Amino acid sequence: MARIEGKQRAYRSPLREESARRTREAVVAAAAEVFLEEGYTRATIEQIAARAGVSRPTVFGVGAKAQLFALARQQVATGGRLTANDEGFQQLLTIADAHRLLEEFATFTATISRRLGALQLVLEQVAGTDPELAQLLDSSQQELLDCARRIAGAVATTGSLRHDIPQEAAADMLWIQIQPANYRRLVHERGWSHDAFERWHAGTMIAALLEPKSR
Repeated sequence: MARIEGKQRAYRSPLREESARRTREAVVAAAAEVFLEEGYTRATIEQIAARAGVSRPTVFGVGAKAQLFALARQQVATGGRLTANDEGFQQLLTIADAHRLLEEFATFTATISRRLGALQLVLEQVAGTDPELAQLLDSSQQELLDCARRIAGAVATTGSLRHDIPQEAAADMLWIQIQPANYRRLVHERGWSHDAFERWHAGTMIAALLEPKSR
């Protein structure tokens, strides 16, 4: 009988993989709820397990506490994640009219701030107590700055960027403008509507960065 050479193929069960995916999503969603309700310090693995309806080891199978927070933040941002590689963000960069580009960017970032604002506050409050969370905060800020730089570059390409503002300074101004804390303070603390924030958000960027004739 001929011998079969090579390693035996690992068996894959689509049903088992789908079950594992759903369990992971349930754990991460539960973690997001617990972190928002309890804060990071008071949140426990036991609370997350109870909320997800799984065992404590199952939760640890998804990740430790800091990893769960990072995953929860990422899951909350799904559908509005601001990264330089995001398809929606790439489409923004193709807009040739600077005024519309900044309006669309305002819509994009206001939506993200609405989704991420509460968890971002939790992250800011505890980043100084955990090296992993400090790294997550740093990387999230770098992500915002990278995107701000790309938008500033796209505006400059249209020829509409104010001549007295260097491109890197324009990126810094956008970086400050798109901080989720701005949304949280105006909408959650001062009672602005989302639409009012979005209008202010777009108008401020346009007024600050574009030549008057381009507004």
